[in-house]
Amino acid sequence: MRGMRVLASAGACAFVVSGCGTKPLVPPETTETPPRTTTVTASGLPACPASQLSGRLRPGSPEVGHRRATLEVTNRGDSPCALNGYGDLRLLGADARTVPTDAWRQPHPAATEVVLDPGEAAVRELRWSARPGKGEPADGPCQPEAVRLEVTPPDQAESFGVPWSLGPVCRGGWIAGGAFTESTSNARP
Repeated sequence: MRGMRVLASAGACAFVVSGCGTKPLVPPETTETPPRTTTVTASGLPACPASQLSGRLRPGSPEVGHRRATLEVTNRGDSPCALNGYGDLRLLGADARTVPTDAWRQPHPAATEVVLDPGEAAVRELRWSARPGKGEPADGPCQPEAVRLEVTPPDQAESFGVPWSLGPVCRGGWIAGGAFTESTSNARP
């Protein structure tokens, strides 16, 4: 009887070990695409992606040593989206290389959500130095001339371009602006 118990125990162990099987050392390949994430804003709308926006610069009145412009961003998509914050800015030269850019966020106006229906716009006021900074040439351009402003919308990684014809940005490319606000050209009842 004792021999039967040993044999039964050995059989049970063999079954357990064989039931576990061997797992491959390399995980199987998958053809699934990871899900695309979309940032959802406080209003429940998606954040405006760069692919849905276009922009233009409207020159402002120059001040002594500074220049101003309004960056206007328009929703060219078929559905509403929202901007909340500053995003990012980068100047590019004619060779498509980055021109020195030192983008600063001014506290006013503060970041608030701007809902853009198709065709509506948001604006961001920009200001930069036209006076050479330390180490920049006093005669001639203080920095390489930019031909394009790359705009990355808030909460996004992709950018879109806006033509730049507003001259060099001095002091190492220092350019500042508040958050996006609703454009006064949006006709809301």
